[in-house]
Amino acid sequence: MSYSATIYRVLIASPGDVEKERNQISNVISDWNCINSENSKIALLPVRWETHAKPGAGRAQELINDQLVKNSDILIGVFWKRIGSPTGAHASGTIEEIEEFLKEKKPVLLYFSKKAIPSDCDLDQLKMLRDFKESMKERCLFFEYEDIIELKDHLNRHISLQINDMPNVENKIDVGDSPKPRPKMKTINEGIYFEDYEKNGRVRSFIVKGDTRNIKEELKKCGGKWNNTLGGWIFPKLKEEETRKALKEFL
Repeated sequence: MSYSATIYRVLIASPGDVEKERNQISNVISDWNCINSENSKIALLPVRWETHAKPGAGRAQELINDQLVKNSDILIGVFWKRIGSPTGAHASGTIEEIEEFLKEKKPVLLYFSKKAIPSDCDLDQLKMLRDFKESMKERCLFFEYEDIIELKDHLNRHISLQINDMPNVENKIDVGDSPKPRPKMKTINEGIYFEDYEKNGRVRSFIVKGDTRNIKEELKKCGGKWNNTLGGWIFPKLKEEETRKALKEFL
């Protein structure tokens, strides 16, 4: 059944070295809408320059500002080891977008990755990023994250807190008194991990998450069922060791 909702546009701002994080932000927003939109009568629209901007004449970032930044309500910014390419007005497009939001006193949710920096990274980019991060300590509150899972934890809580602070929000989102503990997670390799799934206060299942495309058939043979909402293959907890052994030669 259809319903009326207030739409808030959420601009996803970042350099090009955090594509997984950008996709995760879009996924979190989609999950937030599924869980909260109907009851709160609020819907969040993820806005990305690569999907929402159109060609035009003029300075590229200025066009993005006019088309996307000015019409967006919340900015989620994320950084790892790069600050991005200069725009002619600022050190990068991401920085310019953040500055535009701060100038208009619109909400900025800012996150910095604590992942290890590769030895071949651009040191000039890294220095500029660290200088920017230091300068932001006096201008806004930001958070750091160890991995995609921790970023997701931050976003789930912070987005709801931010929506509750938006003007004319009548149906407040329940975010609880404190963040939920992170689920028990066991890394198999760099891209695949097991995560305990708790329901009604008990752990009876586990989920295989990450880039599982190359082992999809093996997961099916092991009895796994894909769960789109949870974003992984779900198994009974009792089959964890058996599944781990069965997948060992493929990981």
